[in-house]
Amino acid sequence: MKTPASTLLLFLANIALGVLGFDINCNSNVAVYYGQNSGASGSLPYQKPLGAYCDDDNVDIILLSFLYILKGTGGYPVLNFANICDYTKNSSVPVFPGTELMHCSDMGTDIKKCQNRGKIVLLSIGGATAQLNSDATTFSKQVWDLFMEGSSPYRPFDDAIIDGVDLDFEQSSQMDIVQFANNMNQYYKSSPTSRKYYLTTAPQCPYPDANLHKVLTGAYVDMAFIQFYNSGWCDNSKYGLPHWPQAQNYYMWEAAWQNKSFANPSMKMYVGATAGEGAGNPSSYVSP
Repeated sequence: MKTPASTLLLFLANIALGVLGFDINCNSNVAVYYGQNSGASGSLPYQKPLGAYCDDDNVDIILLSFLYILKGTGGYPVLNFANICDYTKNSSVPVFPGTELMHCSDMGTDIKKCQNRGKIVLLSIGGATAQLNSDATTFSKQVWDLFMEGSSPYRPFDDAIIDGVDLDFEQSSQMDIVQFANNMNQYYKSSPTSRKYYLTTAPQCPYPDANLHKVLTGAYVDMAFIQFYNSGWCDNSKYGLPHWPQAQNYYMWEAAWQNKSFANPSMKMYVGATAGEGAGNPSSYVSP
């Protein structure tokens, strides 16, 4: 049974589900990660272009997940959206002069299509192997300029404006991610159009998360997409087993929420799950 603080997060590499119209207070929202084609390592086909998933009325949030983002040639980040936009695999993908920053125009068109369908599109930064070698002030301004309402000669998604950033750090970072999160929130407040932006995180299920707990307690986070998968003892698949009495520790997260342990006491918590055996560790998967 759902509580007012929880919603469902279905992690899916290449099959999106969704509901038209986004309301952060709805307790049945569905969010999906898109961009890394992880399902193709199993029995699923390659991910389709982003726009192919925007017409499904079961999805509310699409998080654009890329392999890494760091300071590349010319001081610009490196993006990788697998078979959709990756110049290392497809030489026809354009790169901005003097950088390794890819120009993903088709994705920009699809981002606007998704938003016109009432969905929000976030840029997920980090991952299991991400290395950020920039300071928080420089990097937050760069994200604002490249992907939101700032100014830059290089715009990976052209005039498309994403609806916020998601922090998915699964190892320690050289960058102060709390400062980065707070900087992004300040940029959100400075929007010349009063556009609504979101800051989200994807902590792993052991509580407190080793890398993102400091963000949850030190910055205003709108939503937390908790990874109850690929995390061992607290995976969804361990819940209810007699030899795992503490498994699926959702209740620890709920208690922290009830005790107002987070900087945003009204933060929405999502239960993360893989959508198929091919989209993550097969042992983490449980059927709907």
